[in-house]
Amino acid sequence: VYSASRRVKPRKEDASTLDAVVLEAVVAELDATDRAAAGALGRASDAVGAADWRAAAEHSAVAQELAWKVLHTGHWTEVAPVWRAAYAAACHCAAVACTSVDAASEREVLLGALRTVDLGLMLGDTRFRAALLRLARRLETLLS
Repeated sequence: VYSASRRVKPRKEDASTLDAVVLEAVVAELDATDRAAAGALGRASDAVGAADWRAAAEHSAVAQELAWKVLHTGHWTEVAPVWRAAYAAACHCAAVACTSVDAASEREVLLGALRTVDLGLMLGDTRFRAALLRLARRLETLLS
């Protein structure tokens, strides 16, 4: 079982990192509502930090799916903001994972990652907006 109370090691902020303190708070808040989603998001972030791209892709896909379901159930005003933050963070982890594997130079992979980032920007809240925008700029540069 993933522990939401673990300490995240801060990393130098670049296009592949999320604010560790904010992410830890999101995982802890999510853990009170949905342990599976909190665990998947925490494991995705840990896998990105460890450069385990396969695990990052798997765990971020689970976190994205769980958050997507909540975001698309009922009226949008009834969805807790933590789910928007979780979705944005999961999209970031997923995009970083898919662009960090050997196939990252393939245009279709980069376009898919950019679509994922775009969804994170549209459906996520503002907690990870800056990181998503940095990643979008990096992807756009690689695509040009």
